[in-house]
Amino acid sequence: MFNQYSVVMSTKDKVLQYLEDIDSEYVSGQKLAENLGMSRTAVWKAIADLRKSGAVIEAVTNRGYHIIRTTPQMSQKSMSEALPNLDVFYFDEIDSTNNYCKQLVAKGEKNNVLAVSSKQLIGRGRLGRVFESPCGGVYFSLLLNTEKSSEDNLLVTSAASVAVSRAIKKVCDKETQIKWVNDIYYNNKKVCGILTEGVIDMEAGTIGAMVVGIGINFSTSLSAFDTELHSIVTSLYEGEENVPFTVSQTQLVATVVNELLLIWNNISWDKSFLNEYRDRSNVIGKYVDLYNDNKKKSGLVVDIDDSAHLLVKLEDTNQIIELNTGEVTLRLKKDKNN
Repeated sequence: MFNQYSVVMSTKDKVLQYLEDIDSEYVSGQKLAENLGMSRTAVWKAIADLRKSGAVIEAVTNRGYHIIRTTPQMSQKSMSEALPNLDVFYFDEIDSTNNYCKQLVAKGEKNNVLAVSSKQLIGRGRLGRVFESPCGGVYFSLLLNTEKSSEDNLLVTSAASVAVSRAIKKVCDKETQIKWVNDIYYNNKKVCGILTEGVIDMEAGTIGAMVVGIGINFSTSLSAFDTELHSIVTSLYEGEENVPFTVSQTQLVATVVNELLLIWNNISWDKSFLNEYRDRSNVIGKYVDLYNDNKKKSGLVVDIDDSAHLLVKLEDTNQIIELNTGEVTLRLKKDKNN
């Protein structure tokens, strides 16, 4: 498999795995350093980082370190164990998980692949916008090699939206809403963005793979976002200290992936997930402003059809128009009609 990036385990992950492997035993910092081929300083820093991530590690004079409770944070090991039937690559930091998956396709990758990172350096949203990816979030892309119809391929963003909402409910017990076409809202603020990109098979001239990029604000403090975003974004948990120990990023990512694959594998004959998409919509029945080519129109969202197109009744003409993904920017109106 092609791999431009290093997927060698980080120092923190190596120390974590070693402590988990020896289970109830104690190990000195010196022995850890020797066995893992790193300095005592690197071991000390890794222990400190693991504790910050939520791990409870006991240190006893003349005995060494002992892990009492493991970290809820992601790692290569935890992600691979959670999704044993999928090729998984975890990064502490990456430019873009979508870019990584697209490069795999360019090198001939034919399997479904998941790329996961705790931080993105150049995350992207729809229409080329910047997608902020601070620490505390989970950023992942699922590469789906596809033989689906073009109509089914166009439903993958809607499928991902439902999968994310289901997973957040199952893992975090929180209800979310879907803003057409690719945003998930929690407490009326954006908590997740989805960017789907098709990769063309040059020989066949058709879409050969879909890359579904998902970014969830898991435990990102509001202060990590630019000030102008404070009124429109939120996280599932405000800071790591507020994440229940029974909840983990690994759980959440794995559940999203499993829910999405469940929908995707049956999408050619089962589109019932669209009913859930409609039920979770925070735009149906609302007045919205539409922006397309710098032109603004306003109207009432009356429904979402079976192709996940938005049906809007224009205010000025009463005409019902059908909008597909990528055509417009949508904003809920902040007036008496909203």
